[in-house]
This record gives sequence, C-alpha cells and structure tokens, in this order.
Amino acid sequence: MLSLIMLLDSPSDKAKFEILYETYGNLMFYTACRILKDEKDSEDVVHNAFVKIIRIIEKINEPVCPQTRKLIVTITENRAIDLYRRRKRISAEAAVELPDLSISTPENELVSGGSITEAIAALPPVQREILILRYEYGYSVREISKITSRSPEAVKKIIQRSKKKLDKVLKEE
Repeated sequence: MLSLIMLLDSPSDKAKFEILYETYGNLMFYTACRILKDEKDSEDVVHNAFVKIIRIIEKINEPVCPQTRKLIVTITENRAIDLYRRRKRISAEAAVELPDLSISTPENELVSGGSITEAIAALPPVQREILILRYEYGYSVREISKITSRSPEAVKKIIQRSKKKLDKVLKEE
C-alpha cells in the first residue's frame, strides 16, 4: 500500500486513498475471490484495482458513500473478470495439442532434383506451420486461426502467400 500512496501528490488524495483502502480493501478482496476462487490472483486484482483508483481519485468526492462503493466494486469486478478471461483463454490455448510439425522426407515426394518437403522446410516458420496444419493435419482455417492466434483472414492470406512461394521455388527447381 505504501508504494501506491507514493504515487499520489497531494495530502488530501493520500488521506482519501487511505480511507478507501481501510474501508473497501476487504470487500475488494472478497469480490475478486468470488470471481477467481484464488487468493493470490485476488490479491493481484485488488492491487490493480487500487492502481486504477489512484488514476481517478480526483473524481471521487466522498470516499465513504454508496456511489463510491459501487464504483470500487465495479472496478474490482472488471479487473477480476479480465484476469479470469485471460487465464481461461491461456488454458484453452494450452489445451490444444499441436501436432509435431517436424518435416519428414518421404521418397515419393521428390520432384526434379528437389522435394516438396525441402521447399516447405525453406519457408519461414509461420508459413510452414500454417501449411502443415492445413494440409498435413487437415485443420480448418478457423481452427488454425485459434491455434495460432491470428484472424481467419490472416491465415488465408498466409496460406495464399505460402502456396505462391512454394510454386515459385518448385518451378525454379
């Protein structure tokens, strides 16, 4: 809390912040715990909520009133929900098992002195990954966009550019 108070300039803002901290600190922690069900994450949320409150402290006229209570609970809930969504998204991305993207060189893919596999291996990593996901493992554009955290349009464009590069490389060989 001391580090947060140091961010404030005026003595009246510091006093107001101390009142807010004493009055609403436990309520904020309870609110965050109700959403996150984790004490450490809830402590982080309360800290982040207080940082937000410091930014708008001059707009708070009366530290102990129903409007201020509602504001503080809303800020805390929003911070907790943001963290919850971030954690949920990260765990969902981690749950998606990516196939092994190593490239094998089967003998039947040889093309006039080179191979399709070698041409794919020469592509930039992002293009290579997306092509392999699309054509070797059969993922849809939508699935690839979720796996790689890119928009479906970007995935389509990368596939288009990758095909064009492959075509150019294979024609040169």
